[in-house]
Amino acid sequence: MKATRLLVLLPLLLTVRPLHAKGSDWDSPGLWTIDTDGLSALNVQPGKGIDGLRLDLRYTLAGPGARWVQMARAWTDGPLNGKPLCFVFRSNGAATLEVKIIDADGSNFLCRYPLERHGSRWESVVLYKDSFEYGWGGNSTLDRPVQIALAIAGTAESGTLSIDEIGLGRPGLPATPTPDGPRLDPHRHKKGFGFAQRRHRAARPEDPRVYEWLKAVQDTASLEKQLLPSMEDNRAQTFNNALAALVFILKDDRERAERILDYYSAAAVRENRTKNRQNFFYRGEPRGFFQDMFLRDSSEGLAGDAPANTDRWMGDMAWLLIAYRHYERRYDPARYADVTALLTQWLIFNFKPVNGGGYVQHGWRKGDTALHETNGHPEGNIDAAAALRLSGRKDLAENIDRWLTRTIGGNRLPLDLYTWRVLARPEGGGDLLSIPENDLRYRKRLRVNGRAVWGFFHSAAVDVDNIWADGIGHMACAYYAVGNTARGHFYANQLDALLIPRLIDGRAVKALPYAANTEGGFDWVKTDRGFTSAAAWYIFAKNRFNPLTLTRTP
Repeated sequence: MKATRLLVLLPLLLTVRPLHAKGSDWDSPGLWTIDTDGLSALNVQPGKGIDGLRLDLRYTLAGPGARWVQMARAWTDGPLNGKPLCFVFRSNGAATLEVKIIDADGSNFLCRYPLERHGSRWESVVLYKDSFEYGWGGNSTLDRPVQIALAIAGTAESGTLSIDEIGLGRPGLPATPTPDGPRLDPHRHKKGFGFAQRRHRAARPEDPRVYEWLKAVQDTASLEKQLLPSMEDNRAQTFNNALAALVFILKDDRERAERILDYYSAAAVRENRTKNRQNFFYRGEPRGFFQDMFLRDSSEGLAGDAPANTDRWMGDMAWLLIAYRHYERRYDPARYADVTALLTQWLIFNFKPVNGGGYVQHGWRKGDTALHETNGHPEGNIDAAAALRLSGRKDLAENIDRWLTRTIGGNRLPLDLYTWRVLARPEGGGDLLSIPENDLRYRKRLRVNGRAVWGFFHSAAVDVDNIWADGIGHMACAYYAVGNTARGHFYANQLDALLIPRLIDGRAVKALPYAANTEGGFDWVKTDRGFTSAAAWYIFAKNRFNPLTLTRTP
């Protein structure tokens, strides 16, 4: 029996014993304080561990609904910078183990392990600061840990849990994946330049045929040759056309920018009485522009009409205002003064103060059948803060910034809630970019058009192997904005692998599809067609342009 036990434990001894820093072994029950929900019970006893004691827990979760027990101890080891929290565990139960670190401001950061997935086999755990997800309280920054707690949560049941070799480990150990949590790349801190390091010394030049694609689709999508389609189709999205206008101004193609901006300026008719017409007004009421409209008459609808249930979303209004502000600065502040004032006033009118901050409300929804969402929309308010800052309303922009800081945090947000926040406020934004950069739920390695590519999915998705073209452009522009030029070069260069040949009205051009494939809910994407926003972000990245501050990085 002893020989068998030694054979079983030998691999664990080899892998676990070197993990811990001297003096960081917390395996004694006397170091922990027990707490419960008042009905449940927890008993902690010392057991024979791999190297000394281990913690043997017996728990009973009792009572209706969600129940919990926990043991906690003071955190006295300083910031969790570069050093991982390590332990091994095994269990017999169906509850969830919650590893919690409490920060000085009361914020809770967690990693959760459903015990029924693990069972009686010993599991090794190596957790870095980036492994933890923000839960509640304080703010979303883990910088001053004061307590660690191991909680067992779930519905009524009894079970056991053994924990051994818990303490701070050696820097550089590979992080272990957490269920539904971050998948930290073990090579995320690799130094130097190259594909594995995700740094390049120089950016490859922009392929001019991408800009030619934008011009070609503008010239062919509609009879008026003003608005661009989104995916070489019959739909013109306000957001995509705002991006296209920004590109045309960036390229000093004033006439093409004016085609787009003239369209929206002319679609601000107070007397409009057609409810689904792309118009800023309905019966004299300023409602904003629809997100989407038809470019030509078809079986779906008339040119200039919005599809059924389309929103008039505040984020699109903000991007369109940014495009008008760019034109105003580059060319003529008078030409679009009226529509620029309308968009600015619309954002201000829909601003809602909340606890020393505030947000711009959503706007009309679902074909004008509903007004506003219950809460503020973080992504759209990043755009709104940028637009208001460019419009001289720094006070409202700062209120939105405060609301955003209190409202969003953690490491499973949509990608643009990291990238656009950095683009809107580049100072100190490097930490936000490290979340998707280091986490393989976001960062994906694929072969695209015969080339290995690092790119990003739009959200934290473990089981999706896809790349969102816009997201690579976001990251490149954001890295340039914070001064990380080598990373900016790298991701700007990754976009080249996504280029596809297109023939538009006899013109041989290049485009980028919206995504590399159709995984992850992108079954609507036609990967053999170009997408307007992807082309815009390609050009922004190649020109080191920040569209939320209207600045270029030297």
